[in-house]
Amino acid sequence: MKIILGAVISMPPVSAGCAWNRLQYVLGLRRLGHDVLFLEEVRPKWSVDAAGKRCPYAESENRRGFTQIMRQFDLLHQCCQLYDAGADSTGLTPAALRQFVREADLLIDISGHVTTDFVLEGVRHRAYLDQDPVFTQLWHAEYGKDLRFDRYDTFFTIGLNIGTPFSPIPDCGIDWNPTLPPVLLDLWPQHRGTPAGAPYTTVASLFGYSDLCFQGEWYRTKYDEFRRFADLPRTTKAPFEVTLKNFSEADPCVRALVAGGWELRSARAGGDLADYRGYVAASRAEIGIAKGAYVRGRSGWFSDRTAAYLASGRPAVVQSTGFERHLPTGAGLLCFDDLEQAASAVASVEADYPAHRRAARAFAAEYLDAGRVLNAMLDACASLRSRAPGSGGPPTHESEACHESKR
Repeated sequence: MKIILGAVISMPPVSAGCAWNRLQYVLGLRRLGHDVLFLEEVRPKWSVDAAGKRCPYAESENRRGFTQIMRQFDLLHQCCQLYDAGADSTGLTPAALRQFVREADLLIDISGHVTTDFVLEGVRHRAYLDQDPVFTQLWHAEYGKDLRFDRYDTFFTIGLNIGTPFSPIPDCGIDWNPTLPPVLLDLWPQHRGTPAGAPYTTVASLFGYSDLCFQGEWYRTKYDEFRRFADLPRTTKAPFEVTLKNFSEADPCVRALVAGGWELRSARAGGDLADYRGYVAASRAEIGIAKGAYVRGRSGWFSDRTAAYLASGRPAVVQSTGFERHLPTGAGLLCFDDLEQAASAVASVEADYPAHRRAARAFAAEYLDAGRVLNAMLDACASLRSRAPGSGGPPTHESEACHESKR
């Protein structure tokens, strides 16, 4: 098939984790034998230089970063960064993009990034891939934001509970197909061990989208969640480190983390993909703190960052969002709701670290392998209809969730 994958990959400052996520869709689909074009759109107001100031597209950090990433994976001949709906481009010319669109069988649009009419109107089949569950649904259903859902015919979400009785979040009248972030295992090689005293790590932003209110409840960012677990290092005596974007040492949450024993690093500008992969590999395990909205909404959100740790043979100790209704936990992947459970999970990892490392990689191979994840997505798209969660999405762990009907 001819497939277009539409997403943001190089919006300054470049996020290496975000770039890895998008690339594994593109590279995974190509390995399955499909002709895949990566498409990123840049609006004039987004075109900025390294200092973040508006500049001509030809001189922009957007174009430089996009070119650098595409070149690393030999994708410059199979990509298009489209500026101002076709006024300029990098990779394919606008005319060549139009030709590819006319022949394309499928558009997979991550978070509705693609807005150019000739792309949305020209591809035969269009799939929306939601990577911000809870926010996506509340923006549309509660805040009236037009996400142009009417332009798509199949819908996916990494919120495994969205559209089920286990989440209070509205489904917007859409049948959401649950899916997991794909990983190419060979791109995340296992290393024999970790340096002595290696920390539990994560990469995060304390802020993000604005908080949302739904039925009297607030759905928030990671800020308050990090404060809840500020004392984790002192509780476990294990080293913990978080690489943060755009933080102030005077911020109350940052002060609480430092007082609790967390090491803080500033996210490096530039989003180097090799550095990100090396950071994961040098970690003892992941400590995953989720956005409050994902937690309160029991969304079943599962992180592509966690997928990278697991594929690298690094155990993942992650905050519960409800994903454990669908996936096995306790070996390699461990989840927690509160400080006591988090400390217990860390103790479990430390009690038999080699076994948890093996289980982490085995989990990635069974549940996150790009071939398996992407083939399931393509099967759902080929049917030209959405299916209920569990019928065409990720492999489902046997639990009470398997026997409940969709509301």
